[in-house]
Amino acid sequence: MNHSDQDSRLLFPQLGNIYSFCAPYTWLLLRLTIGLLLIPHGFPKIFGEDAIGTSRNFIKFGWENPIEWAYFIGYVEFIGGIMLAAGFLTRLTALVISIEMFVISFAILYPNWGWTKRGMEYALLLAIISLIFVIRGGGKYSIDRLLPKEI
Repeated sequence: MNHSDQDSRLLFPQLGNIYSFCAPYTWLLLRLTIGLLLIPHGFPKIFGEDAIGTSRNFIKFGWENPIEWAYFIGYVEFIGGIMLAAGFLTRLTALVISIEMFVISFAILYPNWGWTKRGMEYALLLAIISLIFVIRGGGKYSIDRLLPKEI
Protein backbone atom coordinates (compact mmCIF):
# COMPACT_ATOMS: atom_id res chain seq x y z
CA MET A 1 0.00 0.00 0.00
CA ASN A 2 1.61 3.29 -1.03
CA HIS A 3 1.41 6.56 0.88
CA SER A 4 -1.56 8.00 -1.06
CA ASP A 5 -3.56 4.77 -0.65
CA GLN A 6 -2.92 4.89 3.08
CA ASP A 7 -3.97 8.54 3.27
CA SER A 8 -7.22 7.80 1.45
CA ARG A 9 -8.07 5.13 4.05
CA LEU A 10 -7.51 7.49 6.97
CA LEU A 11 -10.50 9.16 8.57
CA PHE A 12 -8.23 12.19 9.01
CA PRO A 13 -5.84 12.11 6.02
CA GLN A 14 -3.93 15.07 7.47
CA LEU A 15 -2.47 12.67 10.03
CA GLY A 16 -0.81 10.60 7.29
CA ASN A 17 2.34 12.73 7.33
CA ILE A 18 2.64 12.40 11.10
CA TYR A 19 2.19 8.64 10.91
CA SER A 20 4.76 8.38 8.12
CA PHE A 21 7.24 10.48 10.08
CA CYS A 22 6.80 8.43 13.28
CA ALA A 23 6.66 4.95 11.70
CA PRO A 24 10.45 4.36 11.48
CA TYR A 25 10.76 4.96 15.24
CA THR A 26 8.05 2.58 16.45
CA TRP A 27 10.38 -0.40 16.84
CA LEU A 28 12.80 1.74 18.84
CA LEU A 29 9.96 3.02 21.01
CA LEU A 30 8.73 -0.50 21.75
CA ARG A 31 12.24 -1.77 22.50
CA LEU A 32 12.92 1.18 24.81
CA THR A 33 9.60 0.72 26.58
CA ILE A 34 10.11 -2.97 27.33
CA GLY A 35 13.77 -2.57 28.25
CA LEU A 36 13.18 0.41 30.51
CA LEU A 37 10.25 -1.34 32.23
CA LEU A 38 12.48 -4.28 33.15
CA ILE A 39 15.38 -2.29 34.64
CA PRO A 40 13.61 -1.21 37.86
CA HIS A 41 12.43 -4.80 38.40
CA GLY A 42 15.99 -6.11 38.34
CA PHE A 43 17.71 -3.30 40.25
CA PRO A 44 16.31 -4.13 43.71
CA LYS A 45 17.06 -7.83 43.21
CA ILE A 46 20.73 -7.03 42.62
CA PHE A 47 21.28 -3.99 44.84
CA GLY A 48 18.44 -4.27 47.36
CA GLU A 49 16.61 -6.92 49.32
CA ASP A 50 14.24 -8.25 46.60
CA ALA A 51 16.44 -11.26 45.83
CA ILE A 52 15.34 -12.84 49.10
CA GLY A 53 11.64 -12.67 48.18
CA THR A 54 12.35 -13.82 44.64
CA SER A 55 14.34 -16.80 45.93
CA ARG A 56 11.17 -18.15 47.57
CA ASN A 57 9.83 -19.00 44.11
CA PHE A 58 12.86 -21.16 43.42
CA ILE A 59 12.47 -22.84 46.80
CA LYS A 60 8.89 -23.73 45.78
CA PHE A 61 10.26 -25.19 42.53
CA GLY A 62 12.70 -27.29 44.56
CA TRP A 63 15.71 -25.80 42.80
CA GLU A 64 19.08 -25.73 44.49
CA ASN A 65 20.78 -22.38 45.13
CA PRO A 66 17.59 -20.30 45.11
CA ILE A 67 19.33 -17.03 46.04
CA GLU A 68 21.72 -17.41 43.09
CA TRP A 69 18.74 -17.93 40.77
CA ALA A 70 17.12 -14.81 42.22
CA TYR A 71 20.26 -12.79 41.47
CA PHE A 72 20.35 -14.30 37.99
CA ILE A 73 16.78 -13.09 37.40
CA GLY A 74 17.81 -9.68 38.71
CA TYR A 75 20.63 -9.54 36.16
CA VAL A 76 18.32 -10.72 33.36
CA GLU A 77 15.94 -7.89 34.16
CA PHE A 78 18.50 -5.17 34.91
CA ILE A 79 21.30 -5.87 32.42
CA GLY A 80 18.89 -7.47 29.94
CA GLY A 81 16.64 -4.41 30.14
CA ILE A 82 19.59 -2.13 29.37
CA MET A 83 20.70 -4.37 26.49
CA LEU A 84 17.18 -4.60 25.05
CA ALA A 85 16.67 -0.84 25.30
CA ALA A 86 19.97 -0.27 23.49
CA GLY A 87 19.29 -3.00 20.94
CA PHE A 88 22.49 -4.88 21.81
CA LEU A 89 22.41 -8.64 21.18
CA THR A 90 18.67 -8.12 20.95
CA ARG A 91 17.62 -11.59 19.83
CA LEU A 92 19.62 -13.40 22.52
CA THR A 93 18.61 -10.93 25.23
CA ALA A 94 14.96 -11.08 24.20
CA LEU A 95 15.04 -14.89 24.20
CA VAL A 96 16.26 -14.98 27.81
CA ILE A 97 13.68 -12.35 28.83
CA SER A 98 10.92 -14.22 27.00
CA ILE A 99 11.76 -17.49 28.74
CA GLU A 100 11.82 -15.76 32.11
CA MET A 101 8.46 -14.10 31.50
CA PHE A 102 6.80 -17.31 30.28
CA VAL A 103 8.05 -19.07 33.45
CA ILE A 104 6.78 -16.24 35.64
CA SER A 105 3.44 -16.31 33.81
CA PHE A 106 2.76 -20.02 33.97
CA ALA A 107 4.79 -21.30 36.93
CA ILE A 108 4.27 -18.47 39.40
CA LEU A 109 1.27 -16.30 38.48
CA TYR A 110 -1.04 -18.73 36.65
CA PRO A 111 -4.06 -18.95 36.80
CA ASN A 112 -4.51 -15.40 38.14
CA TRP A 113 -5.47 -12.81 35.57
CA GLY A 114 -5.62 -9.09 36.24
CA TRP A 115 -2.83 -6.97 37.67
CA THR A 116 -4.86 -6.09 40.74
CA LYS A 117 -4.81 -9.79 41.63
CA ARG A 118 -1.10 -10.36 40.95
CA GLY A 119 -2.09 -11.67 37.55
CA MET A 120 -0.09 -13.08 34.72
CA GLU A 121 -1.14 -10.82 31.85
CA TYR A 122 1.68 -8.28 32.31
CA ALA A 123 4.40 -10.94 32.34
CA LEU A 124 2.72 -12.78 29.46
CA LEU A 125 2.59 -9.58 27.39
CA LEU A 126 6.32 -9.01 28.04
CA ALA A 127 7.02 -12.63 27.05
CA ILE A 128 5.17 -12.31 23.75
CA ILE A 129 6.68 -8.94 22.85
CA SER A 130 10.14 -10.30 23.71
CA LEU A 131 9.46 -13.31 21.49
CA ILE A 132 8.68 -10.90 18.65
CA PHE A 133 12.11 -9.29 19.21
CA VAL A 134 13.67 -12.75 18.97
CA ILE A 135 12.04 -13.18 15.58
CA ARG A 136 12.45 -9.63 14.21
CA GLY A 137 15.66 -8.40 15.87
CA GLY A 138 16.41 -4.96 17.25
CA GLY A 139 15.39 -2.88 14.27
CA LYS A 140 16.98 -0.02 12.39
CA TYR A 141 17.97 2.03 15.44
CA SER A 142 19.85 -0.57 17.45
CA ILE A 143 23.45 -1.33 18.31
CA ASP A 144 22.95 -4.66 16.53
CA ARG A 145 22.84 -2.74 13.24
CA LEU A 146 26.43 -1.64 13.83
CA LEU A 147 27.70 -5.18 14.39
CA PRO A 148 29.08 -7.19 11.46
CA LYS A 149 26.80 -10.17 12.23
CA GLU A 150 23.61 -10.69 14.15
CA ILE A 151 22.45 -13.73 16.10
